Amino acid sequence: MMNAHVGTPGLLPMMRHRQWAQTTSQLVLCRRVIEETPDVKTFVFTSPTDRMFCFSAGQYVLVHLKIEGAAVTRSYSVSSPPTRPLDLQITVKRTPGGLVSNWLHDNLGAGDEVEIEGPLGSFNLDDLPYETPLFLSGGSGITPVMSMLRALTDRATDQDISFIHSARTPGDIIFRRELDALASRFPNVRVTCVCSQEDRTWRGPTGRIDSQMLLTLVPNLHRRTVFACGPEGYMKTARACLHAIGFPPAQYHEESFGGSNGSRSELASAISSSVRFARSGVEHHCAPGETLLEAARNCGIYIPTACQQGVCGTCRIAKLSGEVAMDDLGGLNAEDKSAGYVLACCSRPQGTVLLDV
Repeated sequence: MMNAHVGTPGLLPMMRHRQWAQTTSQLVLCRRVIEETPDVKTFVFTSPTDRMFCFSAGQYVLVHLKIEGAAVTRSYSVSSPPTRPLDLQITVKRTPGGLVSNWLHDNLGAGDEVEIEGPLGSFNLDDLPYETPLFLSGGSGITPVMSMLRALTDRATDQDISFIHSARTPGDIIFRRELDALASRFPNVRVTCVCSQEDRTWRGPTGRIDSQMLLTLVPNLHRRTVFACGPEGYMKTARACLHAIGFPPAQYHEESFGGSNGSRSELASAISSSVRFARSGVEHHCAPGETLLEAARNCGIYIPTACQQGVCGTCRIAKLSGEVAMDDLGGLNAEDKSAGYVLACCSRPQGTVLLDV
């Protein structure tokens, strides 16, 4: 599916719509579901109250759902650009065993409402310089950089843009038709797709990206600003390639997919657990794998949160007693941990836990 560009109706009536409130979560209406590949769908949302969505290209939103009676939250990059503010799109890959991605693919359809919060994230074109950008993406990591590419082409920028996307097979290339159309329409945009598996019908590059491939595809690589996003394995490869050729670190920005939020089956525990909230006196019996943040939401208790991956530290709370299994990615320092703080988004109770909330 290729969205329209400059001069389309979605860009015209902006002044007749109120702006989206960014301080609280909002209900949005799913207007359309687009099948991008056999295991990737785009969900198109609009505001039931006719508001415009305001965000920066590259940012993400939190999607709050109730699945089998339990509150769950996941972060998804916005794949649509801010230049088309009348809808907001997220593009979701079905993950084997993934609780939320499978639920979205199997249950969310046109006419359904969901709760979202945001926008969030510093990986965006408003907070980072983007002179002569090179976008590197792998798999579903294409979503934030696609928002960036769409925004730049909607604005008819004359910047020299290079876009390199890696996929397993030609059939796995997300937004393939639109990427081809953008490269054809804009002479300053060069798009290259790389398939890791051999395919007799594929005439593009094959294998995995390496330093020589990048230098061949982008001869002026060292003068570019790189925006990279993909699964952690892809990101390690991208960083290693750039490091090997002495690419300036100050010109590199990344967003890594695949944080601590795994599938519920992987997180399930046989331990009977509960959370007590000291300030309200509420006690909640947890489902297997339920995080402290999800437990709080199920009780109507607000805990500030942002990244949902144990990185930013926004959801830091004091644990007064009990044990948790915490899969943080650097959101707490050693001093915080010694003082009894935990991150609600990635901590799961092991028995009864008392929180200063």
